[in-house]
Amino acid sequence: MRYFFAIFAVICFATVAILGWRGKASKSTPVYVFDDMDYQSKLKPMGQNTFFEDGRNDRPPVPGAVARGNAWQSAEVFSAEYRDAASRNPEFVTGKNADGEFIDGFPKHSLTFTTDAKGGRVLAPFVLDERVLAKGKERFEIFCAVCHGYAGNGEGILKVRNQIPGDDEGDRFIGTIANLQLASYREKRNGDYFNTITHGKSTMQAYGDKLTPEERWAVIAYLRALQLSQNCPPDLVPDSIDKANLK
Repeated sequence: MRYFFAIFAVICFATVAILGWRGKASKSTPVYVFDDMDYQSKLKPMGQNTFFEDGRNDRPPVPGAVARGNAWQSAEVFSAEYRDAASRNPEFVTGKNADGEFIDGFPKHSLTFTTDAKGGRVLAPFVLDERVLAKGKERFEIFCAVCHGYAGNGEGILKVRNQIPGDDEGDRFIGTIANLQLASYREKRNGDYFNTITHGKSTMQAYGDKLTPEERWAVIAYLRALQLSQNCPPDLVPDSIDKANLK
């Protein structure tokens, strides 16, 4: 039995020594058995570095370096067959034409390469289909509906929550949330919407780091569908519908 207690005591001591008392605050220097990567051989941003002449950890870009692709294309960028589609289709990533004006419709080409009849690599057409609208709906409801509402009428939950009666800030709701169903917003060019989504506007933050160019155009396509659903021209209404009762 004494051997049992001796072995049990050793196991308990080893367990406590290795695992430690988790969750207990202490100012004492911890004793590391496994450092769990707390001490790594790494360079921290804005840190000093005596190896380089300027003494900085952060290294400036090589003179003459040109950006190649983006973080969404990390695998493709380092491929030997990589071709920068954005440089060949700037309106798709800026929403502007060669004259610097916002485009009215959608880009003619996508950022996907395809093979032409002669075996050359060309940009595939940008096709608005059910898949694009479904992606636009998904992204709109994730990133846009919280402010602009699921119908795009500016009645999102963020506006509603800022108008609760009795709240100290109930009378100071975010008045800059746009009602995208208004005529002034229906008349905006698609390129203007793309620029706003990319860079933000007024109190709206930028979403260029959250939505790829393809997703931004998909959101715009879905927004146009929402606007059409709330402001459908009479000539597009099927004859089977009683137009006299339409509002």
